[in-house]
Parts: sequence; C-alpha cells; structure tokens
Amino acid sequence: MDDQDEALIKRLKCQFNAHQFELGISDLSKGTGVSQTQLRYWEQKGYIYSKNVTEKNAAHHYSYGTFMRVHLIKAFLDEGFTLAAAAKMAAERRNRLDMMRLFTLKAFQGIEERDGHHMLNLGYFDEAKTQVLYGYMVNEEVHYQVYPRNK
Repeated sequence: MDDQDEALIKRLKCQFNAHQFELGISDLSKGTGVSQTQLRYWEQKGYIYSKNVTEKNAAHHYSYGTFMRVHLIKAFLDEGFTLAAAAKMAAERRNRLDMMRLFTLKAFQGIEERDGHHMLNLGYFDEAKTQVLYGYMVNEEVHYQVYPRNK
C-alpha cells in the first residue's frame, strides 16, 4: 500500500468515525417521515437529542446518529411497537451497529492485491503479530486467508 492509499484510508476512517453532518428539525422530519411535532415530543421524552441548544427558541440541530435513530424508531413503530418499546429496541440496535462500526474502523488496514484478488487487510490474526488476516469475495461469497506478516 502506498502513501496515497494510507492517507485516503486515514481520511475515510476519520469521516466514518465523525458523523459530522447536522440537520435542522425540518430536514429531519422530511428525511424520516416523522412530523416535527412528533420529533419534539420524542426529544421531550429523551428518546432523541438535539445538539447543544442553549437558548430556548434556538433552532435545533440533529446529528447523523439521531437521523438513523429516528429511522429505527419509526420502523419499529410501523411494525406495531409502542414508542417506549421502539425507542428501546432502536437503542439496542444502535449499540450493535456502533460496535460493528468501531470494530471495522479498528480492523480495516487497507486494500491490497494478493493472489489475483483485491483483499481487505483486517489486521493481525494472532497476538504475536506474525500473521495478517485478509478477506475477499468471489461470486459474492466471503473468503478469508491468513498470510505471514510482511517484513
């Protein structure tokens, strides 16, 4: 992997980790199909949070994480769950997704060409750091390969 690839991966990891965009309540409502009245109620109940609103009448801004949480809550409500149950289930799902995101951020070390395949370098396979785990796909089927660490 060259310096350009390493810089790109570093930037991607930073963006993936940051969730750096914000929405106003109007855009959150339009993007999720949940009314502004409902969003305000959910916020009063503590199911969602706006970002650092210090003044009472200041515009509320919501993170990407809140956008995804609203989608999850709405999906569970549409399935017939109560708001409290939907919010709890959304929180549990979000925790699992966060773990998957953090694991991916830590494990992904780049993409390399090996044995005729583009492979994801998933980091060291053993505690002694003598082997590296790679993953690749053939015909939409996932495969793994362990190689000795490059010197």
